[in-house]
Amino acid sequence: MSENKYTKDGKKVAVIGKLNNEEWIVQEIFVADGKEFPAGENFTTKTLLDKPAETYYDRRQKELKQRIERIKGEIEKAEKKCRIAERKASAGRLINYATEKYADIDLEQLDTLFAFMAGQITHIVVEKYSDYIIESLVDAVEATDLPYHGCVRSDGLRLVSLFGCRSSGERDKHDRSFRLDWKINCYRDASGGWHTIHPCKSYEEAVAKLDELISQKEHATESQIATKEKYGLVNPTEEKIKAYRQRVVESKKQSVEIKEEASKKARAELEEAEKLCQE
Repeated sequence: MSENKYTKDGKKVAVIGKLNNEEWIVQEIFVADGKEFPAGENFTTKTLLDKPAETYYDRRQKELKQRIERIKGEIEKAEKKCRIAERKASAGRLINYATEKYADIDLEQLDTLFAFMAGQITHIVVEKYSDYIIESLVDAVEATDLPYHGCVRSDGLRLVSLFGCRSSGERDKHDRSFRLDWKINCYRDASGGWHTIHPCKSYEEAVAKLDELISQKEHATESQIATKEKYGLVNPTEEKIKAYRQRVVESKKQSVEIKEEASKKARAELEEAEKLCQE
Protein backbone atom coordinates (compact mmCIF):
# COMPACT_ATOMS: atom_id res chain seq x y z
CA MET A 1 0.00 0.00 0.00
CA SER A 2 1.45 3.35 -0.97
CA GLU A 3 2.30 5.94 1.65
CA ASN A 4 0.31 9.18 1.82
CA LYS A 5 2.07 12.54 2.08
CA TYR A 6 1.31 16.23 1.49
CA THR A 7 2.82 18.66 -0.98
CA LYS A 8 3.83 22.21 -0.06
CA ASP A 9 0.66 23.58 -1.70
CA GLY A 10 -1.53 21.37 0.53
CA LYS A 11 -2.38 18.50 -1.84
CA LYS A 12 -2.71 15.01 -0.39
CA VAL A 13 -0.83 12.53 -2.55
CA ALA A 14 0.03 8.84 -2.70
CA VAL A 15 3.78 8.21 -3.01
CA ILE A 16 4.42 5.99 -6.03
CA GLY A 17 8.20 5.95 -5.79
CA LYS A 18 11.42 7.96 -5.79
CA LEU A 19 12.67 9.36 -9.05
CA ASN A 20 16.08 10.43 -7.76
CA ASN A 21 17.68 11.86 -4.63
CA GLU A 22 15.57 15.07 -4.89
CA GLU A 23 12.27 14.15 -6.57
CA TRP A 24 9.36 11.86 -5.76
CA ILE A 25 6.75 10.40 -8.08
CA VAL A 26 3.27 10.96 -6.63
CA GLN A 27 -0.41 10.75 -7.56
CA GLU A 28 -3.04 13.12 -6.12
CA ILE A 29 -5.70 11.70 -3.80
CA PHE A 30 -9.36 12.60 -4.36
CA VAL A 31 -12.47 11.99 -2.26
CA ALA A 32 -15.80 10.57 -3.47
CA ASP A 33 -18.69 9.29 -1.34
CA GLY A 34 -16.51 9.77 1.74
CA LYS A 35 -13.76 7.50 0.41
CA GLU A 36 -10.22 8.53 -0.62
CA PHE A 37 -8.60 7.20 -3.77
CA PRO A 38 -5.60 8.16 -5.93
CA ALA A 39 -6.45 9.30 -9.42
CA GLY A 40 -5.12 11.36 -12.27
CA GLU A 41 -1.68 11.48 -13.82
CA ASN A 42 1.48 10.93 -11.84
CA PHE A 43 3.65 13.96 -11.26
CA THR A 44 6.92 14.74 -9.52
CA THR A 45 7.62 16.93 -6.54
CA LYS A 46 10.71 17.71 -4.52
CA THR A 47 9.24 18.27 -1.10
CA LEU A 48 6.79 16.01 0.79
CA LEU A 49 5.34 16.71 4.24
CA ASP A 50 3.82 14.41 6.87
CA LYS A 51 0.89 16.82 7.46
CA PRO A 52 -0.59 19.74 5.51
CA ALA A 53 1.49 22.88 5.78
CA GLU A 54 -0.24 26.17 6.60
CA THR A 55 1.25 29.13 4.82
CA TYR A 56 1.50 32.54 6.42
CA TYR A 57 -1.12 33.75 3.93
CA ASP A 58 -3.53 30.95 4.86
CA ARG A 59 -3.03 31.55 8.56
CA ARG A 60 -3.48 35.29 8.07
CA GLN A 61 -6.69 34.69 6.07
CA LYS A 62 -8.05 32.48 8.85
CA GLU A 63 -7.20 35.09 11.48
CA LEU A 64 -8.83 37.85 9.44
CA LYS A 65 -11.94 35.71 8.90
CA GLN A 66 -12.19 35.04 12.65
CA ARG A 67 -11.67 38.74 13.34
CA ILE A 68 -14.40 39.67 10.84
CA GLU A 69 -16.85 37.24 12.50
CA ARG A 70 -15.98 38.67 15.92
CA ILE A 71 -16.50 42.23 14.67
CA LYS A 72 -19.84 41.24 13.11
CA GLY A 73 -20.91 39.81 16.45
CA GLU A 74 -19.88 42.99 18.23
CA ILE A 75 -21.75 45.09 15.64
CA GLU A 76 -24.91 43.01 16.12
CA LYS A 77 -24.66 43.45 19.89
CA ALA A 78 -24.10 47.18 19.46
CA GLU A 79 -27.06 47.48 17.06
CA LYS A 80 -29.25 45.58 19.50
CA LYS A 81 -28.21 47.94 22.30
CA CYS A 82 -28.90 50.90 20.00
CA ARG A 83 -32.38 49.59 19.21
CA ILE A 84 -33.10 49.09 22.91
CA ALA A 85 -31.74 52.55 23.70
CA GLU A 86 -33.81 54.12 20.92
CA ARG A 87 -36.93 52.31 22.10
CA LYS A 88 -36.35 53.50 25.66
CA ALA A 89 -35.61 57.02 24.39
CA SER A 90 -38.82 56.98 22.35
CA ALA A 91 -40.78 55.81 25.40
CA GLY A 92 -39.06 58.51 27.43
CA ARG A 93 -40.05 61.17 24.90
CA LEU A 94 -43.67 59.98 25.02
CA ILE A 95 -43.62 60.00 28.82
CA ASN A 96 -42.14 63.50 28.87
CA TYR A 97 -44.68 64.64 26.27
CA ALA A 98 -47.59 63.24 28.26
CA THR A 99 -46.15 64.57 31.52
CA GLU A 100 -45.81 68.06 30.05
CA LYS A 101 -49.38 67.95 28.75
CA TYR A 102 -50.72 66.80 32.09
CA ALA A 103 -48.55 69.22 34.09
CA ASP A 104 -51.26 71.88 34.28
CA ILE A 105 -54.22 69.52 34.38
CA ASP A 106 -56.85 69.80 37.08
CA LEU A 107 -55.94 67.20 39.70
CA GLU A 108 -59.38 67.32 41.25
CA GLN A 109 -60.00 63.93 39.66
CA LEU A 110 -57.35 62.47 41.97
CA ASP A 111 -59.32 63.82 44.91
CA THR A 112 -62.27 61.94 43.44
CA LEU A 113 -60.13 58.79 43.40
CA PHE A 114 -59.44 59.18 47.11
CA ALA A 115 -63.15 59.81 47.66
CA PHE A 116 -63.92 56.53 45.90
CA MET A 117 -61.40 54.72 48.08
CA ALA A 118 -62.86 56.31 51.21
CA GLY A 119 -66.42 55.30 50.25
CA GLN A 120 -67.56 58.94 49.98
CA ILE A 121 -69.01 58.68 46.44
CA THR A 122 -72.77 58.08 46.61
CA HIS A 123 -74.12 59.23 43.21
CA ILE A 124 -72.85 59.76 39.68
CA VAL A 125 -74.00 61.78 36.69
CA VAL A 126 -73.84 59.56 33.59
CA GLU A 127 -73.44 60.99 30.10
CA LYS A 128 -75.36 58.70 27.76
CA TYR A 129 -74.85 60.03 24.26
CA SER A 130 -76.57 63.47 24.32
CA ASP A 131 -78.51 62.74 27.50
CA TYR A 132 -77.70 62.85 31.23
CA ILE A 133 -79.03 60.81 34.12
CA ILE A 134 -78.31 60.68 37.85
CA GLU A 135 -77.82 57.24 39.40
CA SER A 136 -76.87 56.06 42.85
CA LEU A 137 -73.44 54.43 42.94
CA VAL A 138 -75.02 51.04 43.70
CA ASP A 139 -77.34 51.26 40.68
CA ALA A 140 -74.55 52.55 38.46
CA VAL A 141 -71.99 49.81 39.14
CA GLU A 142 -74.42 46.90 39.47
CA ALA A 143 -73.63 44.22 36.88
CA THR A 144 -76.06 44.37 33.97
CA ASP A 145 -75.16 41.13 32.19
CA LEU A 146 -77.94 39.16 30.58
CA PRO A 147 -79.65 36.42 32.65
CA TYR A 148 -77.82 33.09 32.74
CA HIS A 149 -79.94 29.91 32.89
CA GLY A 150 -82.86 31.96 34.19
CA CYS A 151 -80.85 33.62 37.00
CA VAL A 152 -79.56 37.19 36.98
CA ARG A 153 -75.82 37.28 37.58
CA SER A 154 -74.73 39.11 40.71
CA ASP A 155 -71.10 38.04 40.94
CA GLY A 156 -69.47 41.26 39.73
CA LEU A 157 -69.54 45.02 39.32
CA ARG A 158 -69.26 47.22 36.26
CA LEU A 159 -65.79 48.65 35.85
CA VAL A 160 -65.13 52.31 36.71
CA SER A 161 -61.84 53.72 35.41
CA LEU A 162 -59.93 57.00 35.16
CA PHE A 163 -58.83 57.74 31.59
CA GLY A 164 -56.42 60.22 30.06
CA CYS A 165 -58.27 61.64 27.04
CA ARG A 166 -57.78 64.24 24.34
CA SER A 167 -59.77 67.33 25.21
CA SER A 168 -61.73 67.54 21.97
CA GLY A 169 -62.29 63.84 21.47
CA GLU A 170 -60.16 60.74 21.46
CA ARG A 171 -60.35 60.43 17.66
CA ASP A 172 -58.94 63.89 17.00
CA LYS A 173 -55.28 63.04 16.33
CA HIS A 174 -54.39 66.68 15.75
CA ASP A 175 -55.50 67.75 19.22
CA ARG A 176 -52.59 68.05 21.64
CA SER A 177 -54.41 68.94 24.88
CA PHE A 178 -55.51 66.40 27.45
CA ARG A 179 -57.86 65.87 30.33
CA LEU A 180 -58.74 63.20 32.88
CA ASP A 181 -62.14 61.52 32.58
CA TRP A 182 -63.98 59.07 34.78
CA LYS A 183 -65.83 56.44 32.74
CA ILE A 184 -67.96 53.39 33.44
CA ASN A 185 -68.21 50.32 31.21
CA CYS A 186 -71.50 48.85 30.08
CA TYR A 187 -70.53 45.41 31.40
CA ARG A 188 -68.57 44.05 34.34
CA ASP A 189 -65.94 42.41 32.06
CA ALA A 190 -65.25 45.71 30.22
CA SER A 191 -66.42 44.16 26.92
CA GLY A 192 -68.90 46.94 26.15
CA GLY A 193 -68.74 50.67 25.50
CA TRP A 194 -67.80 53.36 27.98
CA HIS A 195 -69.90 56.26 29.30
CA THR A 196 -68.32 59.36 30.82
CA ILE A 197 -69.41 59.86 34.43
CA HIS A 198 -69.09 62.55 37.10
CA PRO A 199 -68.78 61.04 40.60
CA CYS A 200 -70.44 63.03 43.39
CA LYS A 201 -70.56 62.78 47.18
CA SER A 202 -74.33 63.35 47.47
CA TYR A 203 -77.53 63.52 45.44
CA GLU A 204 -77.56 67.33 45.83
CA GLU A 205 -74.02 67.55 44.47
CA ALA A 206 -75.05 65.37 41.52
CA VAL A 207 -77.98 67.67 40.74
CA ALA A 208 -75.69 70.72 40.87
CA LYS A 209 -73.16 68.97 38.60
CA LEU A 210 -75.90 68.05 36.14
CA ASP A 211 -77.10 71.67 36.08
CA GLU A 212 -73.51 72.81 35.41
CA LEU A 213 -73.05 70.36 32.54
CA ILE A 214 -76.27 71.43 30.82
CA SER A 215 -75.37 75.11 31.28
CA GLN A 216 -72.26 74.50 29.15
CA LYS A 217 -74.33 73.38 26.16
CA GLU A 218 -74.80 76.03 23.48
CA HIS A 219 -78.33 74.96 22.53
CA ALA A 220 -81.18 73.40 24.47
CA THR A 221 -82.71 70.06 23.49
CA GLU A 222 -85.99 68.31 24.25
CA SER A 223 -84.10 65.88 26.45
CA GLN A 224 -82.45 68.68 28.43
CA ILE A 225 -85.79 70.39 28.96
CA ALA A 226 -87.23 67.12 30.32
CA THR A 227 -84.16 66.72 32.55
CA LYS A 228 -84.63 70.25 33.86
CA GLU A 229 -88.23 69.49 34.82
CA LYS A 230 -87.28 66.12 36.34
CA TYR A 231 -84.54 67.45 38.64
CA GLY A 232 -85.70 71.04 39.11
CA LEU A 233 -82.69 72.58 37.38
CA VAL A 234 -81.95 76.17 36.39
CA ASN A 235 -80.62 75.10 32.99
CA PRO A 236 -81.29 75.15 30.17
CA THR A 237 -82.31 78.78 30.62
CA GLU A 238 -85.71 80.04 29.46
CA GLU A 239 -83.92 81.96 26.72
CA LYS A 240 -82.35 78.77 25.34
CA ILE A 241 -85.66 76.91 25.68
CA LYS A 242 -87.46 79.67 23.78
CA ALA A 243 -84.79 79.59 21.06
CA TYR A 244 -85.10 75.80 20.83
CA ARG A 245 -88.88 75.95 20.51
CA GLN A 246 -88.57 78.65 17.87
CA ARG A 247 -86.22 76.40 15.91
CA VAL A 248 -88.77 73.60 16.21
CA VAL A 249 -91.53 75.88 14.91
CA GLU A 250 -89.38 77.00 11.98
CA SER A 251 -88.49 73.41 11.19
CA LYS A 252 -92.15 72.36 11.23
CA LYS A 253 -93.09 75.35 9.03
CA GLN A 254 -90.50 74.30 6.48
CA SER A 255 -91.79 70.75 6.64
CA VAL A 256 -95.38 71.95 6.08
CA GLU A 257 -94.31 74.15 3.18
CA ILE A 258 -92.47 71.26 1.58
CA LYS A 259 -95.48 69.02 2.02
CA GLU A 260 -97.85 71.70 0.60
CA GLU A 261 -95.59 72.17 -2.38
CA ALA A 262 -95.50 68.41 -2.91
CA SER A 263 -99.28 68.30 -2.57
CA LYS A 264 -99.75 71.04 -5.18
CA LYS A 265 -97.44 69.20 -7.54
CA ALA A 266 -99.32 65.95 -6.93
CA ARG A 267 -102.70 67.64 -7.60
CA ALA A 268 -101.40 69.16 -10.79
CA GLU A 269 -100.12 65.77 -11.95
CA LEU A 270 -103.47 64.23 -11.05
CA GLU A 271 -105.40 66.85 -13.07
CA GLU A 272 -103.08 66.29 -16.01
CA ALA A 273 -103.67 62.55 -15.80
CA GLU A 274 -107.44 63.02 -15.65
CA LYS A 275 -107.39 65.23 -18.77
CA LEU A 276 -105.46 62.56 -20.64
CA CYS A 277 -108.12 60.03 -19.64
CA GLN A 278 -110.96 62.23 -20.98
CA GLU A 279 -109.37 62.72 -24.38
